[in-house]
Amino acid sequence: MHDDPRYWFSEKSWWGARRALTWEGWAFDIGACLALFATVPYVRQPTHPFQSLSLVFGLLALIVVVRHWKGEPGS
Repeated sequence: MHDDPRYWFSEKSWWGARRALTWEGWAFDIGACLALFATVPYVRQPTHPFQSLSLVFGLLALIVVVRHWKGEPGS
């Protein structure tokens, strides 16, 4: 059994982006894009602007955390 961690995303490049390395990374990226697109009807409602913005920023924070957690360590 391998004790080496399996990274979904590459090490950060000089501008901070990570590239998907495995099918799990690609599946997460596609799912994250679909989740962000699914929030569009809620963001366009003018009745609760802060609630919809918190939904979008919450999803973005979750995406950043998962990409950092499952990415290769490095600079």
